Amino acid sequence: MTLAAGRAPGPAVTDAMIGALLADVALIPDEHRRYVCASWEARSQHGVGPDLLERLVCAGLSSREGDDGERRYDGLDLGNIALHLGLPSVRRIAIRSWGRTWARARKGPGRHVLRYVPTCPDPGHPGQCAYRFALPGGERREVVLGPLDEPPAVTLESGPPPPESPLPSDLAELCHEIAELRFYLLAESIRWDADFMRTTGIADCGGSSTLLLQGAARLGYETRRSFGLIVAEPFSTPHHWGEVRLAGAWVPLDPMTMKVLARWSPSVPDDTPVTQPLTGLVTRISGAWVPPATHGGPAAAGDAAADGGTEPRVSYLTEYHAHGGTV
Repeated sequence: MTLAAGRAPGPAVTDAMIGALLADVALIPDEHRRYVCASWEARSQHGVGPDLLERLVCAGLSSREGDDGERRYDGLDLGNIALHLGLPSVRRIAIRSWGRTWARARKGPGRHVLRYVPTCPDPGHPGQCAYRFALPGGERREVVLGPLDEPPAVTLESGPPPPESPLPSDLAELCHEIAELRFYLLAESIRWDADFMRTTGIADCGGSSTLLLQGAARLGYETRRSFGLIVAEPFSTPHHWGEVRLAGAWVPLDPMTMKVLARWSPSVPDDTPVTQPLTGLVTRISGAWVPPATHGGPAAAGDAAADGGTEPRVSYLTEYHAHGGTV
């Protein structure tokens, strides 16, 4: 996905904004960076044009020179810059779509049709592609696909809007404490480090779910970790969050994501409480990360990847259907 040409420019970026942002980015240790993004990707994926990129480099943005003599940047650094400076980036577009799904789930029932669209990791191999998919609800589906075959689809029904029941006061206080952390995209190698989050005040949604689960368990609540998808059109997104059992039901809580939606999605009011659940926005696959698909190799039991299989890239093509047609 690339940004459309001719999009309206983002807000004016001041030197003070750049300085404050790069001060936070510098808190992330350099060993967690991958310098693979070229200047053209900074613009096409993150909305960071050449003039702004030069200003960022002069202000201290870390980069490395590639074998071809061109500068390379860390994609998460660029993603964070784009989000916090309000640039028209791919991630900002995704967050807007998440907000639409969350807001719509509070208006009435509907359904999403979710299609797993894999890209063969070994093109040109003999025969058809044998995949094993990890689907919502814990289903594992083995499918053999040819080039023209329809990928597997799952229909996700959303029921009536969830009741407006306030959280217990101690759990609500915990959510507000976690929402005080500053949101930054983080590499897998550091995003789960609770000491890093507490020391720097920086976290992403997945990492902050660890703090939620730890805190809720200390308060005496039954908790579980969840991995699945944020369901939104045109593409759904893998996501981690925490759940707490309240009145016999598992409630998906993610104060960091609610903070992000209220800040960066026009569909979610600015004053939306971070205690609001993600009901209607997420669908659970497992209690821990699993590859969404494996290609080749015999099927394995439980949440393990298929032995001998290769993990392909998967797009989660998503359509929404309301009563009376597609919206």
